[in-house]
Amino acid sequence: MSMKAVATRSALWSAAETWGVRGVSALVFLLLARLLDANAFGVMALAGVYLMILQMLADQGFAEALIQRTALEDAHRDSAFWANVAIGLALLLATLALAGPLARLYSAPLLQPVLQVLSVAPLLAALTVVQQALLRRELRFKALTLRQTIGSLAGGAAGVGLALSGAGVWALVGQQLAGQLVALVVLWSVSAWRPGWHFSWRHFRELFSFGANVLGAGLLRVIGFQADRLLIGYVLGTTEVGYYSVAQRLLMIVSDLLSGSAERILLPLFARLQHDRERVRRGLFTDGRILTLAAFPCFAGLAATAPLIIDVGLGPQWRPALLATQLLVPMSLCFSLSFFFAPLLTALGRPSWRLAVVALHATLNVAVIWAGVAYGIAGVALALTLVQVVMYFVELGLLRRLVEFDLLAYLRLALAPLVAAAAMAALVVALQLRLWPWLAGWTVLAITVTAGAAVYVAVMALIARDRLREIIDLARGLRPPREKAASDSEPNDGFASDR
Repeated sequence: MSMKAVATRSALWSAAETWGVRGVSALVFLLLARLLDANAFGVMALAGVYLMILQMLADQGFAEALIQRTALEDAHRDSAFWANVAIGLALLLATLALAGPLARLYSAPLLQPVLQVLSVAPLLAALTVVQQALLRRELRFKALTLRQTIGSLAGGAAGVGLALSGAGVWALVGQQLAGQLVALVVLWSVSAWRPGWHFSWRHFRELFSFGANVLGAGLLRVIGFQADRLLIGYVLGTTEVGYYSVAQRLLMIVSDLLSGSAERILLPLFARLQHDRERVRRGLFTDGRILTLAAFPCFAGLAATAPLIIDVGLGPQWRPALLATQLLVPMSLCFSLSFFFAPLLTALGRPSWRLAVVALHATLNVAVIWAGVAYGIAGVALALTLVQVVMYFVELGLLRRLVEFDLLAYLRLALAPLVAAAAMAALVVALQLRLWPWLAGWTVLAITVTAGAAVYVAVMALIARDRLREIIDLARGLRPPREKAASDSEPNDGFASDR
């Protein structure tokens, strides 16, 4: 099967996984936001940061190492699995010991039992690392879609059921554990691989020599990118963390729908092309054209309709999250436009570059959060947005050095979508101000979204019709792929030309 057919089929299943799982997750989030208070979300947000760090430690960077390696032996798989399990057990015991001190540090007594119950999460995660990596390596996203969708449905059902019964923060805990446990069972059902009773220090070192950089980058990313929640919780309390985490969640829904489906396939695809810089360059420009066309209207629309979304979707009790949501929009836009930079560096064999970038980004984040937290969650949001914009250009410069492409040509990809999105946002705000006093919120939201989308498409048709035609051609190409004849003039590499 050609690389284009592989990429298209993988994109379809990865998109189905992302949109299905994120759609369920978004619906559950809206329901839980109406049933729970900001303190419950704040406690779970703090626990979630700790769990992210633990699960990163349990992974050890082995997933990326297993995907990136050209030659993979059984001993690599077995050694990675048992190392993950041993570390998962150690982290479980460490969590039980640290739960009390962490709860006292944040003056949040409820955090202790929450962490104690969630201590099994790193072990559950460790039991999935190798199977997920092998399925991703083989581009078997249909199996991953099944696993994630069923787990998301199970977790959502558990969370909403517990919330309706008045369980408070335990609804969020139940959602996390139920979804993770069911996803684990499904994953082992769809994966044919089973670990052998064998551990090789030589194979472990081979994986860890690559994975250590990925692990370091991952830990720095989690700490640096979650320091906002930790410092807000420490300085302002769990209720403010709750408002801030809900603002982040609204933006994450959009980011995940835009980039989450592609993120998992980029590392294995670019790893296959790592020795052909021309094909990588074409892939970079194709990703840039598609992402700019989709990201600008989505985030501009979210910023313009945020007052309606929060009041109508979440409820007026979440209005303190509005300003932070709007200030975080440029940060999320830059993140979505650059989300594939890190896996591209890894696929091209530069995990140390990725580590350096993340270390710089994390350091800047922590520094500006300390300054911004004095001005509340809005101050933190503004500070992080400024850093993300700067880091976007830093990462782009590194990629240019590695892949050697025309930087101005790449940046010009965003010009037409930016103009069209600005026109769309202006219309949406004007309609919202005029209609909201007279019509129901849901009605105004439907009218503004429809009108905004129409304006965006119309402006793009006027100033960049070829970009819309490219998306239409791409949509046609998402039909079940067929092999092209050898004489076909289109390059058989899965990426469009950067002309």
